[in-house]
Amino acid sequence: MRVAGALGLFLILVLAPSGAPAATAEPSAALIDAFHTLDGRMITISGVLRNTGPLVLRGLIIDANGYGPGGDLIAAGTDGIPWEIRPGVLERFSISLPLGPQLVREYVVQVTLRGLPRPLTSTRRTIDAELYRQHVRTLIRVHGDTRNGMLVVRADATGLPVSHVTVRASLWALDPFLEHFKLVTLDVDVQADRSATVFVSSTQAILLSLQIVDVRLRASWAD
Repeated sequence: MRVAGALGLFLILVLAPSGAPAATAEPSAALIDAFHTLDGRMITISGVLRNTGPLVLRGLIIDANGYGPGGDLIAAGTDGIPWEIRPGVLERFSISLPLGPQLVREYVVQVTLRGLPRPLTSTRRTIDAELYRQHVRTLIRVHGDTRNGMLVVRADATGLPVSHVTVRASLWALDPFLEHFKLVTLDVDVQADRSATVFVSSTQAILLSLQIVDVRLRASWAD
């Protein structure tokens, strides 16, 4: 009888449901790569996503938000992976951010799953100002004028990571020795958002054109 009683107690303990709830598997993913390129006025953010959890993922949304030097949101883009991603499988994505008058200093990529209140994963990247070396030339505005034999040139680069701008000025100036006009070319180094003044050697000079020939970038966005 004692043996039968012990066996019955053992079966009750084994077959009885546990008081602790069983762990529920949760979806998870990781951004194992994220990089950016610049093509004209478009930043393209590309990367690789991996399903790191035990569940099949379906209907992923990938958002990218770009922030300017002041921290303001200035560009946004979205990509998606509507098909199934099985555990351990890699998938690529690509998002384009159009550039306006401001530059994107950093961006955040965030992956979300429909119905899940929290992001699956996210990452933040900073863009080196050197990437914009050619692009900033199209954003800088230069102005000039001649006054009593002096050339005044100004370079407006507000909000851009630029320290100095080299401007080539073409002028039609009177040669006092030959007593006729000739083409004069001067290169002027201008501090960003400031004016620079150079001597033209003639009180009668007409400014024909201004051209940006070089741009010096700041060492960092914070300078």
